[in-house]
Amino acid sequence: MAKFADEFIIGANYWPRNHGIEIWKEWNYDEIKSEFIEAKSLGINVMRINLFWEDFQPKPDVISEEAVKKFDELIKICHEVDMKIAPTFFVGHMSGENWDVPWREGRNIYSDSFMLRYQIKLVRFFAERYKDESAILFWDLSNEPDNYVKAESRHDAWLWNYVLSNEIKKYDKNHPVTLGIHQASLLTDNNFYPEDLQEGNDFLCMHAYPIYTDTCIDPVNSIRSTYMAPFASKLTQVMGGKEVLLEEFGATTLMMSEDIEGNYYKVVLYSLLANESIGAIAWCFGDFSVGERLPYNSTPFETQFGITAVDGRVKKAGLEIKAFSEFMNKIEYKDLKHKKCDAAIIIPDKYYSALFVGNDYTPERNFRILLNSFILAKEAGIDVELVRADGDFSKYKMLILPSAYRKGHLNYDQWVKIMDFVKNGGTLYVSYDGISVEGFDEVFGVKTQYSMVPKNETVSMHCEELGIDLNYKALKFNKRLIAKPTTGRVIANDDENNPAIVINKYGKGNAILVTYPIELYLSYMPDVYKTDRSYLIYEYAKELSGIEYNVKVESPYIEVKEFDYGRKTLVFFINHEDIDIHTKIRISRKTKNNEKIQDLISGRQINLENFTIEANGVVAILLEKGV
Repeated sequence: MAKFADEFIIGANYWPRNHGIEIWKEWNYDEIKSEFIEAKSLGINVMRINLFWEDFQPKPDVISEEAVKKFDELIKICHEVDMKIAPTFFVGHMSGENWDVPWREGRNIYSDSFMLRYQIKLVRFFAERYKDESAILFWDLSNEPDNYVKAESRHDAWLWNYVLSNEIKKYDKNHPVTLGIHQASLLTDNNFYPEDLQEGNDFLCMHAYPIYTDTCIDPVNSIRSTYMAPFASKLTQVMGGKEVLLEEFGATTLMMSEDIEGNYYKVVLYSLLANESIGAIAWCFGDFSVGERLPYNSTPFETQFGITAVDGRVKKAGLEIKAFSEFMNKIEYKDLKHKKCDAAIIIPDKYYSALFVGNDYTPERNFRILLNSFILAKEAGIDVELVRADGDFSKYKMLILPSAYRKGHLNYDQWVKIMDFVKNGGTLYVSYDGISVEGFDEVFGVKTQYSMVPKNETVSMHCEELGIDLNYKALKFNKRLIAKPTTGRVIANDDENNPAIVINKYGKGNAILVTYPIELYLSYMPDVYKTDRSYLIYEYAKELSGIEYNVKVESPYIEVKEFDYGRKTLVFFINHEDIDIHTKIRISRKTKNNEKIQDLISGRQINLENFTIEANGVVAILLEKGV
């Protein structure tokens, strides 16, 4: 089976500029080859190709010879240009519109035996015919299939994915198989669960766009939006237990300037690399000249998602892809080794199925609390990962349980494991949204009085010890805790002089309780991270846990990621905000007199004492190991 370990996937989703989804009906060999050459010049190594279902299987028992002939010509182009492709089957949804194969006649594609039989026929044909084709990087079963046909249950979605994946693998042992799911699988219960898909797929995919979700209410080149795609990739990886390719990401220059879109691309590309994604495929290669046609006529903003313009001009997003590709060519990707994470955010146990608790306990809510907790951890300089509630906590020094609610977040036995984690020396951070479990008061050194929604529209906390005043817009559908300290030490009070942050020694470890669901509050506050300092609570927890890093900066906006790289350390500094940052780089060892610190991306020398990184900028340096 093909392995991706030796190369980071850098790609683009492809429809021809002048034909859009009519690629197979209006086939133009020369135009496509010319656009593939353009893509290759930008450092792109794979193009995702949609096999529009009605073009390839006009009748259930007929595979179009004409369409297959054109696909063979596409393979010829790949060899001439030195490009790989990722063919995607059963495309009935594209850019907000659906096209049905006329012979479906309302049957469900996931569970109807007639439909399964003839879908198997199509993937079997391609697997047998192209099993040894080197131009194919992987097979993709579909594009956001829930937008086309809804699966009636997660079991139907599992069955469909499992059967088709294994049918391909029966005949093709050379190419991996995946499925192009999107952020709806993280924000809703659409029955396409990463944990189900991993049984059939060799790796998982995610399509993530901050402009398409209210969980990102900030400009795309600011911290919440630039972390959203790397976070979605990481969440999918942990939920599914397999590597993740960000198969679609991007924005349209009908909604923002080309500079802002380009800066978004730059930050996301490097942050995906920093957060263990195996690649990034832009949506999409080119702007479209066919705005009068569907799907573009009804979704006109889709015409300018391209990294190149209609006339072939490379937009800033395309230039950033090229620059990223050139950087990746300077290093040996296969030699990059992620360092072990000492801190983890716990994913709610019933991520999809806590709905009966109340209308607000949805997958979107879980995504909100996890995303904003992830951001706070990054701001605090914590290289954090996510862990399932039933996972192994023993390898961590710090656990984060954000905005914890009473049912569906944790089972009792999972809570007992967390208590043992703290007793044995770990640090636990919890923010409250109704969590009620035996041992809670003992762990945090408080006596619970009652919980209630906040009385006022805003919540304020004053913490003299950390030197911060925090202010949030309150939510009336979430709980806060009224508690009296016992063994716990109160380090912050709210505006009613009730305990807001409590620290307690429990066994050999430490427990920190915030009596409000601050991660959830932050998720509804636009552009809040330019002023909010809640990350200092996370930073305090990090210090209690004893987590140390070789390289640190003072700015919360800069993501620092260290990789073991042979006998050296490769360090990335990624500015997730749209403001220039002037700070200091702290290295926990003395640099050698003759050691030159150079930015591998720009070639400039780095001043550790007076470090400047431009808005949405990225710097990469190599450091010698040792004291």
